[in-house]
Amino acid sequence: MTSGRQFISGYLEKGNIGPLLLKKFLVVITILFLVIMSLPHIKSVYDGIFHNEAHSDFIAAQSGDPFEQKPLPELVLIPAGSFDMGEQDAAFVKTLKADEKKYFGVPGKRIQLSEPFYLSKTEITNEQFASYVQAQQFGNQAEQKIINFSRSKDNGHFPVAEISWRGAMAYAAWLGEQTHRSCRLPTEAEWEYAARSRMNTAYPWGDAVGVNNANCAGCGSQWDNKQAAPVGQFQANSFGLYDMSGNVWEWTCSVWRDQYEGQEQQCASMNNFDARAVRGGSWGYGPKYIRTTVRGEFEPDIRYNGFGFRVMCSSSVTPID
Repeated sequence: MTSGRQFISGYLEKGNIGPLLLKKFLVVITILFLVIMSLPHIKSVYDGIFHNEAHSDFIAAQSGDPFEQKPLPELVLIPAGSFDMGEQDAAFVKTLKADEKKYFGVPGKRIQLSEPFYLSKTEITNEQFASYVQAQQFGNQAEQKIINFSRSKDNGHFPVAEISWRGAMAYAAWLGEQTHRSCRLPTEAEWEYAARSRMNTAYPWGDAVGVNNANCAGCGSQWDNKQAAPVGQFQANSFGLYDMSGNVWEWTCSVWRDQYEGQEQQCASMNNFDARAVRGGSWGYGPKYIRTTVRGEFEPDIRYNGFGFRVMCSSSVTPID
């Protein structure tokens, strides 16, 4: 049998190379012509696929798992200013025992805040904190509990609780990365200034606790002395901040001292293990202990269902002289 090599060699020797090349040339030309003619159709199909995939991604981002959207807190701009920090009601101060005065900022102090700053409009919610937990891929039971609770109907709008001071600071740092700002917990001075919102009354709404102005043990709300309320259920103060009195105690970044000695305008380092100052009172405390001036001391690693926090972020706004 003639081999393939012998066949080709014989074919060349017989001078049949011309017809063979012509045939191949015509085949190649035909293929190229078909490809060129189909290019617009291919591009159209490709564009359609790309558009559909992009549209699907957009729909998924809008209507998919809400925790994949990284819900972030709304920030309110707090203007610069000065105020008298600590209890200003002389009649109320006279009712306090000597060992109680430190819990109401007595003696007080004049404070100047020369730079505006941002503060979260509400206490950080379960939904907002769960987004951070998932981003960090935490897996312990406490953090998984937050995610599961947040996914349950309506629970995402409750303030996140049982978060230690260090956990709150870690969330604030993460929020800064998401918003391209420098974020942390507010100092005691920043917190009280924002809570007062340029008023010297006992509460953001006036000197009397009234009815259904906040959530505490005796405030007249449906959540009184039972549990935290969903954020934003009561009237905001004049700066547009909600729940500055009652609902949950809020961590500050300041260490606790019995009197204001400068620490009220400073943040403790992560390596400092002194007690931290909390502000605002909670659902389990009476009206006396949700006054704007009230403060408490707790260890930075403690977790309690009456503790929450809000976040302060730096402002790019230039102060006006």
